[in-house]
Amino acid sequence: MSENNEETTTIGARLKAARTAKGLTIDDLQQITKIQKRYLIAIEDEQFDKLPGDFYVRAFVKQYAETVDLDGNALLEEYRDQLPSVHTETIVENVDEVQPTRVASREQPASPASRVRNYLPTIIVTAIVVLILLFIWFMAVRTHAGSSSSTSADSSSVQVSSSKKQSSSSKASSSAKSSSKASSAKEQTIKANGSSDKAYTLTNGADKNKVVIKSTKAAWTSVTTNGTQTWQGTLKADGSHTLTLPSNATTVKFQFGNATATTVTINGKAFNFNPKNSTSQVRTITLTIK
Repeated sequence: MSENNEETTTIGARLKAARTAKGLTIDDLQQITKIQKRYLIAIEDEQFDKLPGDFYVRAFVKQYAETVDLDGNALLEEYRDQLPSVHTETIVENVDEVQPTRVASREQPASPASRVRNYLPTIIVTAIVVLILLFIWFMAVRTHAGSSSSTSADSSSVQVSSSKKQSSSSKASSSAKSSSKASSAKEQTIKANGSSDKAYTLTNGADKNKVVIKSTKAAWTSVTTNGTQTWQGTLKADGSHTLTLPSNATTVKFQFGNATATTVTINGKAFNFNPKNSTSQVRTITLTIK
């Protein structure tokens, strides 16, 4: 009986018991936290040497605890003697071994068929412009031939008609410019949803929003778009990663393993996802795009 009591007081057994009480499997926990299954199993077995570094032991344990409704900070303090001490933060040399990303697949050179599809809109537009120019040239030649055999009165009539067309074209051009100015006057804004510091709304963004993630220290980050993971990885100190969100993106979820050392810019403008200066390192932020 004493051995069972001793086992349940370890941090791994306590986390596993909380997960089981919530009816979650290791696969469920991996899907929610985006922490690899082998790291979750290592935490429950207290084989902390299998994690990428001492810093990530504490970060992953805290995220695990908060997912199963335990107080992460209190748990770290209670079991600090069982956890590795963090004096200096470990920099992961091989990012792909810690959190594999999908960047490699996107950086493969495009096939000839893909390049043709990419240029297809340009080819179609060019063909339309050429046809319009040929039609204008044909009409100009026809008008010139007709005006040579017409009377001076007819010539005056043609000139008046041409002036009206130019005036209409000028008005249409002015209207288009005014519309363009009105559209460019709208500026991108990112505002918090009410008093929440975990949910924000992006308005007047780009068709494909460009996101740049930087860190002053080693930091793990995950980006999920419309429920599908777009990128995840661990940045070195003073490292950065740039990604472009798809045009149909409506909801973007950021998960930070070291939030206080991480900054995010969207289309060149800073995204202040921590306006209340929270000291929590592990944070999840949701951004709605309108």
